[in-house]
Amino acid sequence: MVTDTREYDLFGPWVDEVRSEDDVPRLYRPHGLDLGAARLVLKVPRSIARRDAHAGMDLYDHLVALEPEHLTVLSRPATGGGYDVRRVAYADVVAIEDVVTLLDARVLVHTREGDVVTLTYNGADRANPGRLVEELRLLAVRPPVAREAGDALEPGRAPGMLEPTALGLDDIGVVNAHRAVAASRPELRVVASHGRRVVRPGGDGLEGAARRVAHALRPMTLHAAVVAADEDTVEVFGRIGLARGRSPVHTLSRVLVTRRALDGVEDEAHPAYPDVALVSLVAGLARVVVPVPTGSPAARVLSALVHS
Repeated sequence: MVTDTREYDLFGPWVDEVRSEDDVPRLYRPHGLDLGAARLVLKVPRSIARRDAHAGMDLYDHLVALEPEHLTVLSRPATGGGYDVRRVAYADVVAIEDVVTLLDARVLVHTREGDVVTLTYNGADRANPGRLVEELRLLAVRPPVAREAGDALEPGRAPGMLEPTALGLDDIGVVNAHRAVAASRPELRVVASHGRRVVRPGGDGLEGAARRVAHALRPMTLHAAVVAADEDTVEVFGRIGLARGRSPVHTLSRVLVTRRALDGVEDEAHPAYPDVALVSLVAGLARVVVPVPTGSPAARVLSALVHS
């Protein structure tokens, strides 16, 4: 019988900061994290309704710690007991993605070895996941020296931000995603952008014609994006990339790649849509693919940034 109901009493959809031993979820207490040495520790709840929870359950999917030398992620396994442990040295972090689709959200941490650490969370609460991305970015671009919390990068030249409606009324959210980050990092300058556009499938003969007729009913859209960069990162703010159909797309995404880790860029045509180029940013065994309009400033700038 569980007598300590504190974890259950505080349970909700929020990603909370862990400040004391009492805040550590029961499942992860045997690990013995040094909370005083960690830059940030967060606990990520299970994606279940409050009415489906009870005091005897392990209610947190992850405990995430930015320790002095590495990222540590403790995770509740899908089946069985105990917990899994993942550690990633900051020097091995080459890219971070933060993707939100309504309430379904996830942070993906890409390593030079090609592994991906995935943290799922409730998209209604983005404050602490956003802190995690920013703190991890700082540690990844300058690993793993002792930095004081709140250190900022030296600002570079800072041209004006895009106006909120620069990509159209439907993509104010994309522009504002960059503006929100650049408000505290004016050196993160916009270097390219493109609005959403409908793209047509290729193909010859009857087969190609049939595809185009089908797409007239359910068109494929390449969604808007803002490409930004500073001396340390290349970042793409957008949506889901490519999406088919006429239903509204509510996804927002941020893709961040550390420039020190970039080994090259590959640009290839999309196999089905000639108007779309798939630009792959390569860092070790990791590949981050960004779909952009063929021959666009975004495609050219991404290539140039890698080699600059």
